[in-house]
Amino acid sequence: MKLTASELAVIVSGELIGDKSVVLTGVNGLSAAKKNEISFLGNLKYLSDALKTDAGAIFISVDTDISQFESKNIIKVSNPQYAYSIVLGIIEKERLGSIKKNIHKSSFIADGVKIGKDAYIGQNVVIEVESEIGDNAKIFPNVYIGRNVKIGNDCIIYPNVVIREDTLIGDRVIIQPGAVIGGDGFGFITIGGKIQKIPQIGRVEIGNDVEIGANTTIDKATVDVTRIGSGTKIDNLVQIAHNVQIGENCIIVAQAGIAGSTKLGNNVTIGGQSGLAGHLKIGDNVLIASQAGISGNIKNNEQVGGNPMSPLNQSIKIRALIRKLPEIYKDLQRIRKSLEDK
Repeated sequence: MKLTASELAVIVSGELIGDKSVVLTGVNGLSAAKKNEISFLGNLKYLSDALKTDAGAIFISVDTDISQFESKNIIKVSNPQYAYSIVLGIIEKERLGSIKKNIHKSSFIADGVKIGKDAYIGQNVVIEVESEIGDNAKIFPNVYIGRNVKIGNDCIIYPNVVIREDTLIGDRVIIQPGAVIGGDGFGFITIGGKIQKIPQIGRVEIGNDVEIGANTTIDKATVDVTRIGSGTKIDNLVQIAHNVQIGENCIIVAQAGIAGSTKLGNNVTIGGQSGLAGHLKIGDNVLIASQAGISGNIKNNEQVGGNPMSPLNQSIKIRALIRKLPEIYKDLQRIRKSLEDK
């Protein structure tokens, strides 16, 4: 990236106050930024860092008092963090753009596999028969792509990802390192005192503009399909079991687990380390707080938390009360003793 402050102000629809000609080539936090880097002030508790920073320019909110920044180049924007993310996007686009079309000689691509134009296939990639890779896709080293997998345009598959047979992936999907898509669902039955495996012969379908975090696992269906809706973002270390249906634009935070055949609506947020039992129905616009244990259906627009789950406001009160239990217990002992003495 190499932009003047005035050019950058135009890109982020901001108002520049200061030196229009200063050249910015990178980004950094307020305390570490140098004169050729841009930073942002998203929270006023970091104001002292912003006033001392060496950054070449700072994104600040339009309602921030600019008189404090007399010697600084500032760009006033409606949302400093969003403006900063636009710059990060420019840098990321340049990084990915530097990876040119290439199929490394160490990769194994089965006969008949369709590779789209301008695709990049890195070292030691394996792509099995009947699979298709879309235009501008980037498949990084050590990725395994099984039989009859379809990967859309502009996808990024980072190293050591496993995508098993019959998986369907839309456009502009990002899969972070170590994720496993289409592994067997956890299906077993006990017969005569012995645990027998139930074969898992379904598939996984992933919509457009989905991101899947590192070491996340999405199991294929026993039959039919495990589905991830378009626009959904999944963090690292998430477990999604067989036949789960996830709607569009959901957010699932790290270490959450969703058991088999549970269905999520659109715009659902699941906090970290939450667990959802199987065969549940979660409505649209639901918020599930971190570390919640979900054992029942949830209607549209509800907010829940705790284990066992309860409405979020009640869950917060219960957690606050738990911290006071030793004190409450002592009070109860005193009351009991006083009653006994009477």
